[in-house]
Amino acid sequence: MVSSSGNRVFLYGNHFEIFDLQEDTLMEFGNYKYVLYILNAASVTLASYLFYMFWRKKSSPAGIKILGSRKIMRAKNVIIIVSIMLAAFTLMEPRWGERTRSVDNEGSDVVIAMDVSLSMLAEDVKPSRLERAKSAVKWVAESLAGGRVALILFAGDSFLSCPLTSDIGAFMMFTDSASPDSVRLLGTDIGKALTAGKKIFEKKRISSKIFVLITDGEDNEGKALSAVEPFKELGVSIYTVGVGRTEGDFIPYAVREPDEAPKIYDDGSGNPVRTRKNIDLLRKLADETNGKYIDITEDISGMRRVLDAVSEQTKEKYAAKIIKEKEEKFMFFAFLLMILLSVEIMMPEKNHIFGTSGRENPLKPSFAYILALMGKFKSGKQG
Repeated sequence: MVSSSGNRVFLYGNHFEIFDLQEDTLMEFGNYKYVLYILNAASVTLASYLFYMFWRKKSSPAGIKILGSRKIMRAKNVIIIVSIMLAAFTLMEPRWGERTRSVDNEGSDVVIAMDVSLSMLAEDVKPSRLERAKSAVKWVAESLAGGRVALILFAGDSFLSCPLTSDIGAFMMFTDSASPDSVRLLGTDIGKALTAGKKIFEKKRISSKIFVLITDGEDNEGKALSAVEPFKELGVSIYTVGVGRTEGDFIPYAVREPDEAPKIYDDGSGNPVRTRKNIDLLRKLADETNGKYIDITEDISGMRRVLDAVSEQTKEKYAAKIIKEKEEKFMFFAFLLMILLSVEIMMPEKNHIFGTSGRENPLKPSFAYILALMGKFKSGKQG
């Protein structure tokens, strides 16, 4: 997991390690999303000031100098411009120093098996079945609230690519690097993927009883249905996720030049190999274990059903995460900003010593803009 200050915390079971990735940084900013608001406010201020100077020059009678009110107005303008700068700095959330804090870690576990066989290179789903499967896997991982996720890769064989972890960044790297080259044996053996998943549920303390199998359903060995029996005994539901079209497609080579015509795998006799999605098998695997079948050929929105099922599972409390981060110091600048704005409000609009009438400060809209920004910032912090 990566904290807001850029620190990475790795969790292995009940053990955690802290890595401070920015220990040499003297200052950092935690919020850049208000940059456009600040630039907008600065533009309004500059435009108002230029308009004021032009209006002042045109409206003042020739030969008459309004010295007193001019000094007051200049002081007000300087205060507001400085306030704009302080508001910008405050909204950027300056941080320095260092503190550590403990964060409770609670969630559900998800074990995912993803097919990386050659048939997953078929392009009946754009850009390919494998890339669509990766998108679905990453979406589930990103959507987990504090839980852990594990990844099994399989083709003719299977292996645990990423053990159960709450470090979603590391999990994403394992997912992105998955390819047919990740597994030594060619072909597709869904039975071995199920066996690898069964071992995790038997040996590990898993908070949820959900196993996600993402594949096109081709099973060269035909052992998938017999491999679901242990899942019934363990009370684990298999959510099968199908990708690909039933009419099928040819299997292109994974590596080719950009302008090169696609090369198609053949059966050794020159006949191109066509791969088809096996919906019937995937539905049977889901039905046998009280799971559900989900299809992501068109889009991955159906993966919400996986999250819905996970959310109904018992949540597990994991080891607390200790995060090192820099302390927020924006309140100092916010306090100084409020003082300046209070001074600006109390300054008179006309000079009583010289008796000259002051004119309305055209930077008042900018002053109101600052208050609106601060209100938005405060509500954002509370949310």
